[in-house]
Amino acid sequence: MTTNNANSYNQEEQQQDETLQNFDKMSSDLPWNIKEKIKVEEKLDEAEQENLSEKMRQLSTNATHEKYPIMIVKEINDQLEIIPNYLTKQNISFKELIHQVLPSITTTTEKLNNSMYELRKIAILIYKIMVIQTYQYLWKTYFKSGTGQLIIPPETKQKLSYSTTLPIWPKEIKTIVLSNKKDKTNENGICLKFVNGQLNALEHQLKQYQQELNIKANNFQGYTISIQEKLIEYIEENLNSSLSKKIKHQVDSIHYDYHIRALILEYFQHKPNEYQACFFLKIDK
Repeated sequence: MTTNNANSYNQEEQQQDETLQNFDKMSSDLPWNIKEKIKVEEKLDEAEQENLSEKMRQLSTNATHEKYPIMIVKEINDQLEIIPNYLTKQNISFKELIHQVLPSITTTTEKLNNSMYELRKIAILIYKIMVIQTYQYLWKTYFKSGTGQLIIPPETKQKLSYSTTLPIWPKEIKTIVLSNKKDKTNENGICLKFVNGQLNALEHQLKQYQQELNIKANNFQGYTISIQEKLIEYIEENLNSSLSKKIKHQVDSIHYDYHIRALILEYFQHKPNEYQACFFLKIDK
């Protein structure tokens, strides 16, 4: 089965100027693979967006009082701790980029070295912000699948013979959450709490990085949005060939698996015999 429903959230476009007064707004909307995202964008209407946002706000109420005790999963932490080769001091392409943006704002060798050091710190923060936003895209997809909001009916080209509003948690989430749980009677609630906790933790970490970036950028003499755009373009180009591609594949898989499992659930509503049931169960493995 194939599906054309691999989509993501619409992002609001914001105008940027050459001052840092709007830096907080701009940095919170750093682009991630924007061209690819447009191709797979879910054209959610305003009511749909508000419905999802409201549900997530309600679910996050308890978490906000716990001072974010939930740790981001190891996979994401590992990605954040790694400084990619294209941002190392030895990387030729990165050094060329730094020299492109620095000549106009540096005068001495000492100033140049210091500026290169600070600009690299800024670039690493931008990288971390884009990594967080990339994983937010994935985990929001997990959330939507588990709450029955993954597939938007108007977007289907033909009427499907099975429900696309079923809450179906991706296998990756069930594997992580239920592997150490003896009591699995409230599977949906356990998965929902876990995914929402991760989304809250990611948002909390994102805000921390954005605050750090804002401080460093404002303390960097001569720093402009133009310089930042060049850094973003460079990081985005490299990120797209690695992490972004991986996450897009995962999101596509979530959509594909959702359709398969929704179809199987519909099939069992028709009470198949033992042989037929075994056949479909094999597909779901």
